[in-house]
Amino acid sequence: MRISVFGILIVSFVSIPPADIIAQSPYSLDVHKEVVILGGGLSVAIVDRELIKKTVRLTIEELSILSRENVNSFDRAATYNWSPSASELSDILLLTSVLSPFLLFSSSAVWNDGGTYTIMYLENFIWSFSLPHLAKGTLTRYRPYVYNDEVPEEQKLSPDATLSFFSGHSTYAFSSAVFLSTTFAKYNPDSSLKPYVWGSSLLLAATVGYLRFIAGMHYPTDILTGAVVGSVIGFLIPLIHEQEDPNSSQELVKIPTNNVFAITIGF
Repeated sequence: MRISVFGILIVSFVSIPPADIIAQSPYSLDVHKEVVILGGGLSVAIVDRELIKKTVRLTIEELSILSRENVNSFDRAATYNWSPSASELSDILLLTSVLSPFLLFSSSAVWNDGGTYTIMYLENFIWSFSLPHLAKGTLTRYRPYVYNDEVPEEQKLSPDATLSFFSGHSTYAFSSAVFLSTTFAKYNPDSSLKPYVWGSSLLLAATVGYLRFIAGMHYPTDILTGAVVGSVIGFLIPLIHEQEDPNSSQELVKIPTNNVFAITIGF
């Protein structure tokens, strides 16, 4: 699955139209806006780290009285799952998904707009990291595998066992998929490949979520929440940076900082 989906993405981006089809970049940066977005995301990440440090482990006594019957019926099926190999595969596919937006650099249009695109990508990644970890550090939810008798006790007693809600893997995967597909469509508005980019990237993200379920790492509600949050992040970050209407009264000036990077200041 990983090779075929990633192959579709590669074929899609090798076929990206040349830069001269696009009159101007669809995105721009603003110093104050980037400070708020990047600074806010990093601040939340720092808070996350402190919250995660204070995570309380399950005790043997608490573990002994746990019952999967106390898990809601929609999520209960996850408590029967346990697969370290599925967990490892989800990590590999997640890395594929997170790195997939860099395929757009095969387009000269994106390469020439590399500074803007890279900063948007970093903002997308930081918020995809920060929000699920904020929830994990604030809300205690036992992972499905703690209810499974096949799982080693030391695994159930690890700090990670209480960090189920919500799925970071799903958040990363879906934010990357939506970010990739949205920006591809903006840089290539007339491309016939847009449905294939959307389909293959979302399929890859959904596969990551499914593997987290099979692995016994997350409940369906963890995965669905991550998918929604990630999709919103992946959609909003490019939307926030969309270039101003050229007919607007606000003048936009790009100040190049090197051959690739540029910052847009409005006045």
